[in-house]
Amino acid sequence: MSKVYKRNYVLIFFDSVLFVNAMAFISINTVIPYFLNTLGASTFLISLASALTSVGIFITQPIFAKMVLNETKKLGTFKKILLTQRIIFLIFVISLPLISSISNSLMIILFLLFWGIFNLFVGSYVPFYTSIMPKLIPSHQRGRIMGFAGGFGNCIAVLASILIGIILSKIAYPYNYTLIFGIGTIILLLDVLDFHFMVHEPPDKIQSKNISYLKYIMEIPKVLKENKRFSQMVLGFSFFIVAVISLTYYSLYAIRVYHAGAREIAIFTAISMIINTLSSLAFGIIADRYGYRYVLLFSALFGVLAGIFILLLNGLLIIYIAFALSTACLCGYNLSNNMLIIKESPRSELPIYISVNLMITLLISSLTLLISGVIIDKLSFTPIFVLSLICSLGALITFINYKNEPNHI
Repeated sequence: MSKVYKRNYVLIFFDSVLFVNAMAFISINTVIPYFLNTLGASTFLISLASALTSVGIFITQPIFAKMVLNETKKLGTFKKILLTQRIIFLIFVISLPLISSISNSLMIILFLLFWGIFNLFVGSYVPFYTSIMPKLIPSHQRGRIMGFAGGFGNCIAVLASILIGIILSKIAYPYNYTLIFGIGTIILLLDVLDFHFMVHEPPDKIQSKNISYLKYIMEIPKVLKENKRFSQMVLGFSFFIVAVISLTYYSLYAIRVYHAGAREIAIFTAISMIINTLSSLAFGIIADRYGYRYVLLFSALFGVLAGIFILLLNGLLIIYIAFALSTACLCGYNLSNNMLIIKESPRSELPIYISVNLMITLLISSLTLLISGVIIDKLSFTPIFVLSLICSLGALITFINYKNEPNHI
């Protein structure tokens, strides 16, 4: 193994470790719902915060995919995008104490604004990362490095969850959230530095393409029609993205029904880190030995079990168990969906395939999240948990019928 390869391998490993720990402090499933609920935000606004993670990516995905298609080397541009994103969000975090002195309503509005901007930049992650990763890590080692990095990162993030609980309970608002979001953003800036030290990215052979935004959207049906196996993948991934929507609401359900406080929210974060650690390690090994389809089958099964637990049993412990199972479901999906597309797609068309999948699944996710917030306010959490169970079953059936994939890269 060359020195350059070792260096990039280690840096990609620590990219995952840093990102996992950063997002423990800026968690859309635990910290952010608790933050918005504390400010008096409605369920719809809390759902909107989750939906923005999909809406932002959906809006900018074609723009960043086009950039990737027209650049021989991606690292330099990707670093600039990440640095801009994280500095903008840091400005909001630093101004938190000032905003809090004015009104909670203004805090909610500005958070949603800056969080929306943050997620516009997230649209760059998949097109750039999935174009860079295959050039630096061989196919037979990708599942393992992602699994081990995720596992190691989540082991460390267990400590982060303990720290979050201490900060929330011991430090007064708004300084508790200023510190929590601040730590997360600083770690994200360190992640930019990690990318900076990656070297010798092989150039891609490209043919400059000038595809308009509208034309890019219009190409989606054509791509799906031409590749039936890819269409089947997207269908399964769409089921997954709705199945894990319940993760947004478990902590809110615990707060509203069982009066969960800072300590209980910290437990949710700890469960997330522990389950992601174990799942990442197990799924990474399964992916390299048996393929990503098997990871997706196990993930869907965990989603089914989560739905059964949360619908048939009651109590805070049951919420923790369902949250753990849904977290394992999401972990397997996150590890496998883009990697499966990489294995299925010709290198020259990879950014298009990745983007088409994201555009479809993010649109479905955005609409489902926005509608689910209204449903919870008008009815209850139960319809959302039922929907998650049905879609978990849909994902399971889809990938039971999906055959083993060829290896393109």
